[in-house]
Amino acid sequence: MNPLKTATVFVVLLVTPFAALGDVQSDPGRISRVTVYHGRALVTRTVSVELAAGATELVVSDLPAHILPETLHADADGPFNVLSVRYREHAVSEDTRQEVRQLDEQIKELTRAHQHTQWDLEQLNDQWANMYARLREFSVAAAGSDIARGLLVYEPLQKLTALIDQKSQEMLDRRKELTADLDDVKEQLELLKRQRQQLTAGRSRTERQALIFLDAPKKTQAQLQLSYLVSQADWTPQYNLRALSDKGQVVVEYHAVVHQSSGEDWDDISLALSTATPSLAAAPPILKPLAVNLASLAAARQAQQAEQSIPAIPGMPGSDLSKVLIGNRKERVARQRKGKGNNQFLNQLADVEQNFEFNVAGSQLRRVQKQLEQQAQTEGVTVTYNLPGRLALPSRTDQHLVRIASVPLEARFTLLATPLLTDYVYHYAEITNLSDTVLLPGPASVYRDGEFVGKSKLDLITIGQQFDAGFGIDSQVHARRELVDKKTRIQGGNRIDTFNYRLTLSNYKDQPADIRLLDRLAHSKNPAIKIDFVSAKPELSTDAEYLRTQRDQGILRWDLQAQPHATNHNALTVDYSFTMEYDKNTYIQPESSPRQQ
Repeated sequence: MNPLKTATVFVVLLVTPFAALGDVQSDPGRISRVTVYHGRALVTRTVSVELAAGATELVVSDLPAHILPETLHADADGPFNVLSVRYREHAVSEDTRQEVRQLDEQIKELTRAHQHTQWDLEQLNDQWANMYARLREFSVAAAGSDIARGLLVYEPLQKLTALIDQKSQEMLDRRKELTADLDDVKEQLELLKRQRQQLTAGRSRTERQALIFLDAPKKTQAQLQLSYLVSQADWTPQYNLRALSDKGQVVVEYHAVVHQSSGEDWDDISLALSTATPSLAAAPPILKPLAVNLASLAAARQAQQAEQSIPAIPGMPGSDLSKVLIGNRKERVARQRKGKGNNQFLNQLADVEQNFEFNVAGSQLRRVQKQLEQQAQTEGVTVTYNLPGRLALPSRTDQHLVRIASVPLEARFTLLATPLLTDYVYHYAEITNLSDTVLLPGPASVYRDGEFVGKSKLDLITIGQQFDAGFGIDSQVHARRELVDKKTRIQGGNRIDTFNYRLTLSNYKDQPADIRLLDRLAHSKNPAIKIDFVSAKPELSTDAEYLRTQRDQGILRWDLQAQPHATNHNALTVDYSFTMEYDKNTYIQPESSPRQQ
């Protein structure tokens, strides 16, 4: 594209009423494409207009509430030039959209009906209090007076009492009707107000416009694209994993949960979802020199003990190295897209990171560096999904679910038994992503042969990568682990323990079951602990990947097939034994986990 046809962005914010613009053209354009990133979206409007020869001012109205004005830019598509783009706004009295106006009219009518019903109920109560309640008091007083004088005029009192009872019942029934009507109208009003709130989420009563200055050498029909970033837009991956065991497939249904309350509706658009970091900052940050000096470690310790608000010294207790550095990296990603405006802040983050490098032990730094690398591998993957067809995503407080892809993948199904952890046996699949779609980390709903079996989550899965997935418990296969025997003997200054274990698999099905059975030995880098695997019946798995990655870590694996109805004395059994030799004056304990460290 000719660089002269891309506007330099000049942002002018006006909050006063508009001055007369003279003969200008106005067109809101049509939102044609949206790319949703994490936390924001790039919106492109296509505007068609007929230009006269010379300079023209074009007003594009109805820009959203959460626009980032500094990102406005326009691209020309035709024999004309975009000279500049400016932004302005002013207050308006009401939302002009048709659907909002219809809701406002319904709310107004219901509010009026609510008020009228309330008046009817109040009038009914007044009528009862001022007329029939007094008649009842009169009849009771008259009857009492007649009885006191020894008189009894039965018939008139009977008619009056009957009339009062009849009116009392009629008024009670009417009060019930009016009260029910009030409740119904109130409920409808609340519903309409919630609908209006969703429609107007992210909107304010401010008109926002882009002023585009164009120059055409001759009269022409022009088409240009106005683009800008908006906030209040985001998306997250979500999956359905459907195991089709009879076909040896797992169908990965890849969806995106899209949130957009930017203040404008996206109707009939081409939608893309991206993990990239949108940035319109052209200038890179500038690295400043770092001057260092010496400080007293003892004095710093005393100051830190006396004043808790003083930051912890790198390498001293209280300095959470991984937390600080990982937080710094995240903050750096958020800030670096803003260019030179954040140059000083980015240099401050760099100062903190290098200060740790100067003062913290190398082994600790290397551990944290691995955590940072793992985070970068996950967060650094940039993919864009261009969704097929045209979509509609109105600005709402609720979320939208859109499909990215449905990918059938070949899978190898087996049952996984780990009786050291659980007696349950799980359906398990090894899957290879042979599609052209990168699967990002996200939650997954898991189905097996059409039935929902539970929730899971996927890690980052690149193209060609193999991954594992569980598909719930198989209630017809059980696993059990037992220590059959343990013998101890002393040889010289060492203690030698011999362990004999039995693993039992019961298959209640009427068909064979392929099972992967896992258990483990201890393993140690300490030469003072000697651990020897003695024997196993049947033999361990000969799978090359298992032998390469897990066998030296003490993981034991058997790839077995349990026959139909293999239960009780016919159950499939695995026996194995190993020895541990160590100084008799010591004892065995697990090493601390990384979390405990």
